[in-house]
Amino acid sequence: SNLSRTLRCAPASQAAMSSFALSSRVFRPSLKRSRVCTTSGGSTVARAEAKEVKVCTNKECKRAGSKKTLSMFAALELQGVDIVEIRCLDECGMGPNVQINGDDGPIINGVKTEDDVKKVVDRLMEN
Repeated sequence: SNLSRTLRCAPASQAAMSSFALSSRVFRPSLKRSRVCTTSGGSTVARAEAKEVKVCTNKECKRAGSKKTLSMFAALELQGVDIVEIRCLDECGMGPNVQINGDDGPIINGVKTEDDVKKVVDRLMEN
């Protein structure tokens, strides 16, 4: 058997990397969702990918309270969820804005209260 096989992995959604991904900060380690990986022999295996909550902390969202929103997510200490601070989700004026489940996931506007944060977490865990 060939133990030196290489794996090429890509997110199952094949989402394109967005411009804010390079400036984001991840706050928590995580468990993983599926990734599709192909070995050098051509067979595929499933790997894991993180559940994720992205919180915009750019100017408009920050004014609307996104730093507090970020703190509320971090305080929950969610097992298997990355809490990520990002610069912009392009829905300024409706914030604080949060995106779940990667770059293709839904953006949720106006996440200001503990109740709002819990609703986002419930929606994240449904998937």
